[in-house]
Amino acid sequence: MNEKRNDDELDTLIDACLDDRLSIEEAERLSQLIEESSVARKRYWEMASVHGMIEQSMQNASLKAVTGEEFPTAIAKPKRHFTWPRLTEIAAGIAIGIFSASLVWAYKVPTLERSPRETTELLFESFEDPSAQYSARFPKQAGVWTGDMTIVTPTSGVEPMRGEYVAKMSPVPERKFSYARRILDLSTLPPLEEGKNREIQVQSSFLSLNTEQPSHYQIRLAVFNEAPEELRPIWNDEAVLFDRVLQHVGKNHMTESTSSEWHKVRASIEIPPNARCVLVSLAVADVGHDPDSEHYLDAIRFRMIETPAAAE
Repeated sequence: MNEKRNDDELDTLIDACLDDRLSIEEAERLSQLIEESSVARKRYWEMASVHGMIEQSMQNASLKAVTGEEFPTAIAKPKRHFTWPRLTEIAAGIAIGIFSASLVWAYKVPTLERSPRETTELLFESFEDPSAQYSARFPKQAGVWTGDMTIVTPTSGVEPMRGEYVAKMSPVPERKFSYARRILDLSTLPPLEEGKNREIQVQSSFLSLNTEQPSHYQIRLAVFNEAPEELRPIWNDEAVLFDRVLQHVGKNHMTESTSSEWHKVRASIEIPPNARCVLVSLAVADVGHDPDSEHYLDAIRFRMIETPAAAE
């Protein structure tokens, strides 16, 4: 149980670091954990990769330098383009520490003034109601989950990310992906203040028990002017969809065939002025489309992030 608490603490601190929300005290604690544990160092690089912040080749070089280990080559992994500006100041300090001649782990406390970020958690879903029933069809209204899922106690040997239950995704023979979807009605949020930008960030934890095939996890976010009840015919008609969608973002994450652990995947989308709603679509699939595979979702977060608009 203590090990599980330590893992939760490490993941929370790494999340805050990659989100640019880490305090000096938390940075010192994360530095201690990473300096003392090769497992913690490896976990940092894994999560940073999923966040799209650090190139795979950089992970391999730094992990090998510190631990003597390498990540296995991912199967059909989407190519990422590495640029230093995408790293936060603290994360950059981590990288500098890893590559230093002495291989001493180090944090670089930010010295540059950063744009203030106001983060509001809009939803945390850990599927703790085992009696919940979900329509498999596209959602007709905001604020409800629909999709190919049932709430279950996970298979023996699987620890939920939070709580006692998880959402089990059922394979659908005629489709590649199994889906979980939800519509966020932006009209229920406070009005955007003048001089600020807003984005919606979605993070989901995925797990698959089929270790014979790689798994494909996906988050798609789409912003519309239309009301939630008007989205279904638009989403189901590609000839119309990309003429009506205001913003569209997709994040894909491919696992290795031997992976059977929770993977956190995150995507963010900018919200144009006067937009009405955001469609969130989570999807899982086996690359080999095994109908007997077990896929799970847990610990889904919706966040609203506001920052000052850049001066023109």
